[in-house]
Amino acid sequence: MNRKIKWKFNLLDAVIIILALAAGFAGYHLINADRGGGGLLVSGSSVTVRYTLELYDLPTGTAALILPGHGVMEVVEKRNIGTVVSVSVEPYRMTSTDRYTGETRLQNVPDRERAHVVMEISVTETERELSASGFIVRGGEGLSVTGPGWAGQGFILDIERG
Repeated sequence: MNRKIKWKFNLLDAVIIILALAAGFAGYHLINADRGGGGLLVSGSSVTVRYTLELYDLPTGTAALILPGHGVMEVVEKRNIGTVVSVSVEPYRMTSTDRYTGETRLQNVPDRERAHVVMEISVTETERELSASGFIVRGGEGLSVTGPGWAGQGFILDIERG
């Protein structure tokens, strides 16, 4: 009872192989489109973007080191994320709950400050994103950043196309 199963190539097998190759090719181009490898993104125009970066929980005096004209680097990927245009400082405040009354209050944190840093960068604008050498300007993006003599963490709050 040793039967050998013989496989015969037919038209249905050819169609399945062609569809699998086409799906793999399309998937590869969709995945690599953001990296410039796919060509599915329409190449965009170069525009200057201003965005506000909120740096929170800075030690008092740190914001005085953030000066207009200085470049800022993203710490993790070591990318330039723009040039400082202006800086405004306010006390760092956190919410706390009073355990006796249950009220939630906004209180100043001693020896800490919050800085709103307006940044400017030239980006390539496509239908999907604003990018500059791998850095994508996206609202709500959390960043760890550094500049000459200072470092901090924050979020992109506001983006203006200019």
